[in-house]
This record gives sequence, structure tokens and C-alpha cells, in this order.
Amino acid sequence: MKSIKVLIAGGGIGGLALAVALRERGISAEVFERAKGFGNTGSGIELTPNGVKSVDRISPRLGEAVRSTGWSSDRHAADMPIMSWDGKLLKSREVGNFPAKWGAPMIGILRADLHRILAEAVHRPGPAPVTVHHQATVMAASSAGDTATVRLADGRTVTGDLVVGADGVRSTMRSLVAGEVPPRYLGFTSIRGISKRPAQHGDGFVFVGPGGHFFAEAFDDTRLFWTATVNAPEHSWPAKPVERAKADLLELWGEWSAPLPETVASCALEDMVVTDVHDCPPLKRWHTGRLALLGDAAHPIGPVLGQGANMALEDVASLACLLTEHDVPAALRHYGRIRSQRANKIVQHSRLIARLGHTTNPLVGRLRDALIKSMKRREETYRDKELFSYSP
Repeated sequence: MKSIKVLIAGGGIGGLALAVALRERGISAEVFERAKGFGNTGSGIELTPNGVKSVDRISPRLGEAVRSTGWSSDRHAADMPIMSWDGKLLKSREVGNFPAKWGAPMIGILRADLHRILAEAVHRPGPAPVTVHHQATVMAASSAGDTATVRLADGRTVTGDLVVGADGVRSTMRSLVAGEVPPRYLGFTSIRGISKRPAQHGDGFVFVGPGGHFFAEAFDDTRLFWTATVNAPEHSWPAKPVERAKADLLELWGEWSAPLPETVASCALEDMVVTDVHDCPPLKRWHTGRLALLGDAAHPIGPVLGQGANMALEDVASLACLLTEHDVPAALRHYGRIRSQRANKIVQHSRLIARLGHTTNPLVGRLRDALIKSMKRREETYRDKELFSYSP
């Protein structure tokens, strides 16, 4: 195969994971990251079996590092309860049997730890060179013949064989590949934090209630990360000082069942992050010429199904393998077809679940709870079969 160089816009989880995957397969890469360095990048990530299998496909060594750092469901057998806001058990997620049933465990890991593992993997010696440029914002990209070019904010241009946009929800590359497809606000804000593991349900738990959803999962022996999604006008919660956001969340959900209030209360202010949640309509194309999209740039997704990082890792494993099997144009054709079908379906499903999960209508809320309870004894739900059984 002809030696190629891939230019990657964005040094988040998707961008760095792609650089690792390419380097492992003898393909050189340059990563252009707008930030000065890699610092604290949020709270935590639930890597579900499809995401863990994707990590293993990217690099077995990377899979080992993720398992040794995060909190893996195959090391503890406690089920994860899904409860109504007043503490009634609706369903239990039987996470202990995930490796036997789906081929990989569920792993709770801090986003910053996963980012650090990827950054360390990028800088290890390997079959092909990888360079990471910081304070390097990609302003534009173009494709002509068998060459692709990026133009940086400082005026420099860099050429390669392919440009991959892994530049997030507000992607610059998306408009170049798919036209103007702005993110759409989903109607709720995400408040994320890190807290002490409570005595009750310390491995993790989920609450559903009027106008919101709360998810918590352990990532080590003493702490867990959590995400609360709250119905709100756009920009309202991110504009608050973090101490006000914490106080408002406790006031809003302080009457919800234990251990939710104590989990929020034990979160240090420096460990809280507040952001509005967006997705975007399914894209008609994921590549044009030698420009392609990956992760949130291609399919931003709400946190309800916990698939944002997992879908990006699936993209990475798929694209890296295809680039070793085909020339660039053929690899992109296969990538766009294979990944868009799966990702677009999951984005649409997540949006529907978000509407149901964040309802303030009491009747619809009772229907939602009844639907969750009805899945209690089913061997396979949509989430399990469609999400977890996937192997890249």
C-alpha cells in the first residue's frame, strides 16, 4: 500500500484515538489542536462494550491501559439500578455479565484519564510518525486530486493525503464537507461532576423524573462521576457561576431519593462542568473529496444513551482499518456508508429517548416508567442488542 499521511483537525478523544490507530497501522498523522495543552477535559465517560471493543481494535495495548485505569464491570457484579425520582426500582442493568454476553465489559473512566492515555500512546515510538501541534486551529481545508490541505489560523498550510475533521460539535470541517448544518439545542443542560461514592448504590445508579435524568458511575474505589440533564432555556445554566448551578440543582432535585442529593452535595466546585446539549440532523454525506468527518463533527449526540465517545471510537476503528485495506477514495466511500447508517440511527433514537426522558407531563412520565419496567425481564433491549453487540 502506498504510504499516506492523514491530517487530523482536533485533538480530543476522537482525534487522538485516530492518530494512535493510524500509527499502529503504519500510517503517519499530524494532529492540529486549538488548545495550548491537554488539561482537565470534563468529568467521566461510560465506555460500553461496543466502545471497549473499538478501543481493543484500535490498539490492544490501549485496551489494556483503559482497563487498568478505569472501573470495569467485570471486576464487580453489582447491578446498576434505574429508579424513579422517588426511589422506586424500575429496572436493574446487569452489568456483571456484560463480558460474557457482549464480548467486553462496561468501563467507567475519567475523561481526563482517557485523554491522558491517548496522549501518551500518541507519543510512544511506533511504525509511523505522529506529530501533535498545539495552538493550531484549522480554519479551512480543501481537496484537489490526490492531495488534501489545511489552512491554520496563523496562515500556515499543511498538505497530506486526507483531512479528517474531529473538531467537535461546532465543527469547522462539517460545513466544508456537508454544508451548513448548525447544531440544534435539545432543550436541556448537562451538569457533570465528580463525587464520593455513596454507601448506597456506590457502583452507580440512574434516576428518571420530571424534566430530567441523573446518571452516576464509579471510576475508582472511592469516587464516581455523574451527569444531570435538566430542562432549561438555552444558555441559561452555562451563564451561572458554578456555585449557583450546584445550589440550583440541589434546590431543584433536593427532594429526589437518596443517594442523589448527597452525591451532588459532595461534589467540589472545581469538579463541576455545565454545558448545553446539542445534536444535529443526520448528515447527507460524511466526506467530500479527501475531506472526512469523525465523532461529534459527524454525529453530535445527546448523553441519554451514553454513546458520544463510544461512537467516536467506533468511527476511529472503522476508518483506520479501511485505510489499510483500500485506497483513500474507496476507504472513504465504505466509511461514509457503513458508519452513517449506524450513527444516524442512534442519534435519532437518542433524540426520541431524550424527549420521553425529559417530559414534564405526569401521564407521559408514568408511561415512560412503565416502559422501563416492562423491559425488566427481557433478555435483550434496543440498548443492548443494537448498541452493545456491535464489533468494529
